[in-house]
Amino acid sequence: MLKPTIIDDSIKVSIIGFPAVGKTTMTKLLAQKEVTKKYVPTAGFDLKTVQFGSYRLKIWDFGGQKNYLKKYLKNFIVGSDLIFIMTDSTPRNVLSSRELIDHAREIMEEDCPIIAIANKQDLCKADGRMDSKRVEDVLHTKTIGLTAIDPNERLHLIKTIENELEQVLKRRDRK
Repeated sequence: MLKPTIIDDSIKVSIIGFPAVGKTTMTKLLAQKEVTKKYVPTAGFDLKTVQFGSYRLKIWDFGGQKNYLKKYLKNFIVGSDLIFIMTDSTPRNVLSSRELIDHAREIMEEDCPIIAIANKQDLCKADGRMDSKRVEDVLHTKTIGLTAIDPNERLHLIKTIENELEQVLKRRDRK
Protein backbone atom coordinates (compact mmCIF):
# COMPACT_ATOMS: atom_id res chain seq x y z
CA MET A 1 0.00 0.00 0.00
CA LEU A 2 1.14 3.56 -0.63
CA LYS A 3 2.81 5.67 1.98
CA PRO A 4 1.83 9.33 2.05
CA THR A 5 4.37 11.76 0.60
CA ILE A 6 3.46 15.06 2.20
CA ILE A 7 4.12 16.34 5.71
CA ASP A 8 0.47 16.14 6.76
CA ASP A 9 0.17 12.56 5.46
CA SER A 10 -1.82 13.50 2.40
CA ILE A 11 -1.21 13.29 -1.32
CA LYS A 12 -1.97 16.30 -3.51
CA VAL A 13 -3.90 15.54 -6.69
CA SER A 14 -4.68 18.49 -8.98
CA ILE A 15 -7.43 18.36 -11.60
CA ILE A 16 -7.34 21.04 -14.28
CA GLY A 17 -9.16 21.60 -17.53
CA PHE A 18 -11.44 24.02 -19.31
CA PRO A 19 -15.07 24.69 -18.23
CA ALA A 20 -17.69 21.93 -18.26
CA VAL A 21 -15.33 19.00 -18.95
CA GLY A 22 -16.16 17.07 -15.75
CA LYS A 23 -13.50 18.08 -13.20
CA THR A 24 -15.98 18.49 -10.34
CA THR A 25 -17.86 15.38 -11.40
CA MET A 26 -14.62 13.37 -11.25
CA THR A 27 -13.89 14.83 -7.81
CA LYS A 28 -17.36 13.78 -6.63
CA LEU A 29 -16.81 10.33 -8.15
CA LEU A 30 -13.63 9.88 -6.13
CA ALA A 31 -15.31 11.18 -2.97
CA GLN A 32 -18.30 8.88 -3.52
CA LYS A 33 -20.65 11.86 -3.52
CA GLU A 34 -23.85 12.05 -5.52
CA VAL A 35 -23.21 13.02 -9.12
CA THR A 36 -25.86 15.06 -10.88
CA LYS A 37 -25.99 16.32 -14.45
CA LYS A 38 -26.57 19.90 -13.30
CA TYR A 39 -23.67 22.14 -14.32
CA VAL A 40 -22.41 24.55 -11.68
CA PRO A 41 -19.10 26.21 -12.60
CA THR A 42 -16.32 26.10 -10.02
CA ALA A 43 -15.24 29.61 -9.01
CA GLY A 44 -11.56 29.57 -8.12
CA PHE A 45 -10.97 26.08 -6.75
CA ASP A 46 -12.59 23.47 -4.58
CA LEU A 47 -10.65 21.28 -2.18
CA LYS A 48 -11.86 17.82 -1.15
CA THR A 49 -10.17 15.24 1.02
CA VAL A 50 -10.77 11.63 0.07
CA GLN A 51 -9.67 8.69 2.18
CA PHE A 52 -9.19 5.29 0.65
CA GLY A 53 -6.99 2.55 1.90
CA SER A 54 -4.35 3.80 4.28
CA TYR A 55 -3.81 7.17 2.69
CA ARG A 56 -5.60 10.44 2.10
CA LEU A 57 -5.89 12.40 -1.12
CA LYS A 58 -6.29 16.16 -1.14
CA ILE A 59 -7.98 16.81 -4.44
CA TRP A 60 -7.70 20.31 -5.87
CA ASP A 61 -10.44 20.95 -8.43
CA PHE A 62 -9.58 24.15 -10.33
CA GLY A 63 -12.12 26.35 -12.08
CA GLY A 64 -11.67 26.15 -15.83
CA GLN A 65 -12.01 29.77 -16.91
CA LYS A 66 -9.08 30.61 -19.19
CA ASN A 67 -8.11 33.87 -17.44
CA TYR A 68 -8.11 32.08 -14.07
CA LEU A 69 -5.94 29.25 -15.36
CA LYS A 70 -3.36 31.61 -16.85
CA LYS A 71 -3.19 33.83 -13.78
CA TYR A 72 -3.32 31.37 -10.87
CA LEU A 73 -2.50 27.87 -12.06
CA LYS A 74 1.19 28.05 -11.19
CA ASN A 75 0.46 29.04 -7.60
CA PHE A 76 -1.91 26.15 -7.02
CA ILE A 77 -0.36 23.13 -8.75
CA VAL A 78 3.06 23.48 -7.14
CA GLY A 79 3.49 20.59 -4.72
CA SER A 80 1.20 18.26 -6.64
CA ASP A 81 1.99 14.57 -6.56
CA LEU A 82 -0.25 13.89 -9.56
CA ILE A 83 -1.95 16.15 -12.11
CA PHE A 84 -4.95 15.23 -14.21
CA ILE A 85 -5.71 17.31 -17.29
CA MET A 86 -9.40 16.79 -17.99
CA THR A 87 -10.89 17.02 -21.47
CA ASP A 88 -14.42 16.40 -22.66
CA SER A 89 -13.01 14.48 -25.67
CA THR A 90 -14.31 16.94 -28.28
CA PRO A 91 -11.66 17.71 -30.91
CA ARG A 92 -11.62 21.43 -30.08
CA ASN A 93 -11.25 20.85 -26.33
CA VAL A 94 -8.56 18.21 -26.81
CA LEU A 95 -6.48 20.57 -28.95
CA SER A 96 -6.87 23.36 -26.38
CA SER A 97 -5.86 20.97 -23.59
CA ARG A 98 -2.43 20.57 -25.18
CA GLU A 99 -1.67 24.11 -23.97
CA LEU A 100 -2.59 23.16 -20.39
CA ILE A 101 -0.36 20.11 -20.52
CA ASP A 102 2.56 22.15 -21.83
CA HIS A 103 2.00 24.82 -19.17
CA ALA A 104 1.79 22.25 -16.36
CA ARG A 105 4.98 20.57 -17.60
CA GLU A 106 6.80 23.92 -17.53
CA ILE A 107 5.76 24.45 -13.91
CA MET A 108 6.23 20.97 -12.45
CA GLU A 109 9.23 18.79 -11.87
CA GLU A 110 9.62 15.61 -13.87
CA ASP A 111 8.58 13.42 -10.95
CA CYS A 112 4.98 14.66 -11.06
CA PRO A 113 2.99 12.57 -13.52
CA ILE A 114 0.60 14.44 -15.78
CA ILE A 115 -2.22 12.28 -17.09
CA ALA A 116 -4.97 13.29 -19.47
CA ILE A 117 -8.51 12.18 -18.75
CA ALA A 118 -10.62 11.68 -21.88
CA ASN A 119 -13.96 12.21 -20.17
CA LYS A 120 -17.46 11.73 -21.59
CA GLN A 121 -16.48 8.55 -23.39
CA ASP A 122 -20.13 7.50 -23.28
CA LEU A 123 -20.81 10.21 -25.89
CA CYS A 124 -18.16 9.19 -28.44
CA LYS A 125 -20.50 7.46 -30.84
CA ALA A 126 -23.37 9.88 -30.27
CA ASP A 127 -21.69 13.18 -31.09
CA GLY A 128 -18.25 12.67 -32.59
CA ARG A 129 -16.07 12.87 -29.50
CA MET A 130 -12.65 11.22 -29.69
CA ASP A 131 -12.02 7.87 -28.05
CA SER A 132 -9.28 7.79 -25.42
CA LYS A 133 -6.66 6.33 -27.78
CA ARG A 134 -7.18 9.18 -30.26
CA VAL A 135 -6.98 11.74 -27.43
CA GLU A 136 -3.71 10.18 -26.29
CA ASP A 137 -2.32 10.34 -29.84
CA VAL A 138 -3.19 14.04 -30.14
CA LEU A 139 -1.95 15.04 -26.68
CA HIS A 140 1.19 12.86 -26.62
CA THR A 141 0.36 12.19 -22.98
CA LYS A 142 -0.78 9.09 -21.13
CA THR A 143 -4.57 9.18 -21.33
CA ILE A 144 -7.31 7.40 -19.42
CA GLY A 145 -10.82 7.10 -20.84
CA LEU A 146 -13.57 7.94 -18.36
CA THR A 147 -17.28 8.49 -17.99
CA ALA A 148 -17.25 10.46 -14.74
CA ILE A 149 -21.03 10.30 -14.28
CA ASP A 150 -20.76 6.49 -13.97
CA PRO A 151 -20.04 5.43 -10.35
CA ASN A 152 -18.70 2.10 -11.64
CA GLU A 153 -15.66 4.02 -12.99
CA ARG A 154 -14.41 4.91 -9.48
CA LEU A 155 -12.35 1.77 -8.95
CA HIS A 156 -10.61 2.21 -12.32
CA LEU A 157 -9.72 5.78 -11.37
CA ILE A 158 -8.42 4.77 -7.94
CA LYS A 159 -6.23 2.05 -9.49
CA THR A 160 -4.80 4.62 -11.90
CA ILE A 161 -3.97 6.97 -9.02
CA GLU A 162 -2.39 4.16 -6.97
CA ASN A 163 -0.22 3.01 -9.89
CA GLU A 164 1.01 6.50 -10.70
CA LEU A 165 1.78 7.42 -7.11
CA GLU A 166 3.69 4.19 -6.55
CA GLN A 167 5.96 5.24 -9.43
CA VAL A 168 6.42 8.70 -7.91
CA LEU A 169 7.38 7.17 -4.55
CA LYS A 170 9.87 4.81 -6.21
CA ARG A 171 11.56 7.72 -8.00
CA ARG A 172 11.73 9.71 -4.76
CA ASP A 173 13.31 6.79 -2.91
CA ARG A 174 16.08 6.70 -5.53
CA LYS A 175 16.95 10.36 -4.97
